[in-house]
Amino acid sequence: MFLRVPSTRRSPSEIALEILDCIDKKGQSNKWDLLKILGTGTQFTHWMNDFLIKEKFVEEIKMDNHCVYRKTKMGNQFHELLRNGKLVNAFLQLSGKRLRRK
Repeated sequence: MFLRVPSTRRSPSEIALEILDCIDKKGQSNKWDLLKILGTGTQFTHWMNDFLIKEKFVEEIKMDNHCVYRKTKMGNQFHELLRNGKLVNAFLQLSGKRLRRK
């Protein structure tokens, strides 16, 4: 008999922290390591190309037959903010509809 543990959905900040932690371990990561975190090629494209690379938190370095991903200076700052969960939660509260003025 197998005991099934209910899966919990990770927040975007948790996913971003896992990606940046993975890159931080060796100073760079390959696509395979990041796919283990993200699950699918679509999620990889969404997170890496459409967010982390686009916003210049991560850079893609093309090698002979593969690519590696490294954090930028801004990526290091972003990683530090994510590590401090209280700051992230404060930013999320500030971005709420009730606090915004247009």
